[in-house]
Amino acid sequence: MVKFTYREDGPVTGYVYVANSKQDDRFRTARPGDIIRNPEPDPPYILVSHNTEDIVLSGWPGTLWTAEVLDATAQQEEDSDFTRAVAVRLVERLPAHTLFGPHGEAVAWVADRASRLSYAEAELLADRRAPDAARAYASAWLNWDGMTPSSREYTDWEGIISVGSEAPFSPVGRGLRTVFGAVVAQAWRLQGDDAMYAESGTEDDPELCLAEPWANAALCLIEITMALGAPDLLSQEDHKLLTDPWRVLTSPSLS
Repeated sequence: MVKFTYREDGPVTGYVYVANSKQDDRFRTARPGDIIRNPEPDPPYILVSHNTEDIVLSGWPGTLWTAEVLDATAQQEEDSDFTRAVAVRLVERLPAHTLFGPHGEAVAWVADRASRLSYAEAELLADRRAPDAARAYASAWLNWDGMTPSSREYTDWEGIISVGSEAPFSPVGRGLRTVFGAVVAQAWRLQGDDAMYAESGTEDDPELCLAEPWANAALCLIEITMALGAPDLLSQEDHKLLTDPWRVLTSPSLS
């Protein structure tokens, strides 16, 4: 992934990602060269990430820009991975799938599909998920050379969408987390409170889990994401095992 560069005596440049769910059409309909300025020098600020790996995707889909900071608030965190800005000049609009690595277009395809999944399709994915899918998914993680030694001590990889406290987090960046988040958001849109249940925690702070069929559909989709987004980490047999449900749901053009 490409990291930004800047001179200490020159303008700060970086990346701005805005989820469509934020309904901020200033970025979605803008053109290169446009200046986006908040009406007041107060939160919420425009967050300009210093490199693509540190962008936090607040929702999917969204718009990704390279941008130059024109007006930065004084309330900056020391050694932060982003700059809080009041105004930016948009430089270039980038495909959002670039955030997910060399096979990012396939990851974005899964995220797009997850964001509009129907209940019946969630049932289909849950039913089609292979009994051996968790093993194949674990093998992809363990074949990844970006794994930290401490993370290799994990024994149960089922449902893991991110490791470590620093980027790249997974073989597809934040792609696994993005797909999982898209499933959660869609389940909530379709079923409201019935999409989740409290497994533990307190009444004021419950630990919520996805109800079925959404839980197994989410597992299936993050496994598909791994297979399509990091195909080199899987054997041909395991790749087919993880992507078979995707072929049932969609055309096989990327799988």
